[in-house]
Amino acid sequence: MTARLARTARPLAATALALALTAATPPVARAQSCDCPAPVYPARWSVFLATGAGTMETTTLNALLAGAGGYYALSDDAISLGVGGYTSFGPLRLGAEYVQLVAGRESAPSGRHAWLESRYAMATVGWDLRPFGRLSLAPTLGVGRGQYVLGVGDRAGGAPAAGTPTFPELLADPGTETTIAGGHWIYEPMIAADLVVVRLRGQRGGITIGARAGYRIAPNRPEWRARGEAVAGGPVDQAKGPILRITFGIGGR
Repeated sequence: MTARLARTARPLAATALALALTAATPPVARAQSCDCPAPVYPARWSVFLATGAGTMETTTLNALLAGAGGYYALSDDAISLGVGGYTSFGPLRLGAEYVQLVAGRESAPSGRHAWLESRYAMATVGWDLRPFGRLSLAPTLGVGRGQYVLGVGDRAGGAPAAGTPTFPELLADPGTETTIAGGHWIYEPMIAADLVVVRLRGQRGGITIGARAGYRIAPNRPEWRARGEAVAGGPVDQAKGPILRITFGIGGR
């Protein structure tokens, strides 16, 4: 009888001891196994979408539009949209971005309209100053090729300027819609800051958030073309100016 009671008491005692130890465990120790607030780490690679603001030169372009008559002036402020990515080799960061700047469309009571945008693709190289901090901070240079695009048109339609017209002639007789694009090189020195937010500390990948701030340089005069032909007399305005972009994507550490 005593032996049977002893055999029964031993597992009950072990269970009671385990429950007592669990109850005595400090709350902080038990909390270590929970899903704590999302940790933040420097992003070592990312594929992202970007949006922000930028500017473009329009002084000479607006003077030509005013000379043609019937157009509203174009704004030099633009919305920036883009996509890109990068990866890291130690502190070295290599990547690429495609950016489109949209200045909007201006329609005048005369029936004439004009719109302006810039689009360019570039390779990027940067150097991470804080590869082991909470935030990746990398001076970066982007180098690429892009187009400064002007669209003009007249609600009344009509035939656009024929032959190989000059830039002012295209503005004077745009037809229903004429697109004039000026190709040029783009250089974009900037500071890139990126971080990755993971759900659990052991995870390597998560959501990336970043920012780009710098200045877009276009050193050469645009090579204007319309309908496959070179256009003479185009403005010297270029898609250069300060930039600010915010990025959202996926990546890892």
